[in-house]
Amino acid sequence: MVGLCASYWVDDSTLQSMTRSRVQTQPRTFVLDLDKAPKDRWTALAQDPVFENYKKDFTNYVGSYIPKAALPIITDITRTLKGKFYPDYADEMIGLADALGVSIGDVVLANLIYQVEGIGRACEAGNTTGPCPPKAAGPGMCTAVVGNGQDSLDGSGIIWQGRNLDWNLDATLLKYVLRVEYKRQNKTIFTGVQIAGEIGVLHGLRKGAFSVQLNARDQGGNFLNNLGQIVLGRKTPTHVMRYALEHEDTFEHALELLSTTHLANPAYFVMAGIQDGEGAIVTRDRKELVDVWHLFEAPSKDTQGINLQPDWFRLQTNFDHWTEVPDDDNRRTPGVANMAAFCADGVNRSCVMQVLTTWPTQNHHTDVTSVMCPKTGHLDVTVWVPPSHVV
Repeated sequence: MVGLCASYWVDDSTLQSMTRSRVQTQPRTFVLDLDKAPKDRWTALAQDPVFENYKKDFTNYVGSYIPKAALPIITDITRTLKGKFYPDYADEMIGLADALGVSIGDVVLANLIYQVEGIGRACEAGNTTGPCPPKAAGPGMCTAVVGNGQDSLDGSGIIWQGRNLDWNLDATLLKYVLRVEYKRQNKTIFTGVQIAGEIGVLHGLRKGAFSVQLNARDQGGNFLNNLGQIVLGRKTPTHVMRYALEHEDTFEHALELLSTTHLANPAYFVMAGIQDGEGAIVTRDRKELVDVWHLFEAPSKDTQGINLQPDWFRLQTNFDHWTEVPDDDNRRTPGVANMAAFCADGVNRSCVMQVLTTWPTQNHHTDVTSVMCPKTGHLDVTVWVPPSHVV
């Protein structure tokens, strides 16, 4: 029976048609001035009419998807926000709550969606992200690809990173996807992609340094366990990525930070840099680094040749790269084959986008597609909206 459910979504022509019907839109751009006091950085959102229904939309979303057992813990975190839990970003979160017209508890919850919302696989498979969607519904996670190309100007290496966010967000929230330009002294320090209400980033780029994204790692725990880690002071992966983008100016330094910071939940960080070979999949447990698989490097853990990939690219979904993927969510095999075929003549923005928009890498759960190049600073972001929700 599991096998039937597993193949169902991949072969379902209705789901493919649903995916093709989605409309390609651009996210809103917001400029965040890091020179302002933290509580004032998000104030301008209050003047944007697109956010006038944010409170209602977010409240409806929370009521539908967030386990009630999480709410007392959220309240506890809110009481001591500036101390133990978010000393770096507490004032920003308070100002953001004011700008969006919601409670600080709502903003805390928005920043913990990854820990509590049902974007994971089946519970019996060791879901890390909360309530369990049916397997037949297909994936609810992400795909990352990092490829080593060549700069047409100087012939040196140029690394491209592609990212699909397969979150299956409620369609009413897609208009709140933001491209945020973080500036200091009127200069962009980095660009992050996030949902309004989040302080951390889902993926981002620092020009001349690196790009990074988060993929869910389906390895043990549940939402209460993950929230317990927050109470103990562990960092959420989205906030760690923002800190890296804001404070680290090299691929190596960012890799070190992302490899060593204690996390609230297991995760994959997928990174690209600006030099030949600067691309890696970082597999993390909460406390320890599990593995780093670089471009042009033999995998140390895949001793059985389970996941053979050409050395000039790395593709990651939501399962450890040295293990077999489950039948009910095999996006890896077609993704690797497409990357090898579409980018065989050179890795560039066009071929990476082609990989990301080919079924089943792009599927009925894909909400955001981004292509990044840290060497040039290129970052384009597409939000996929159902026709009925195009603004």
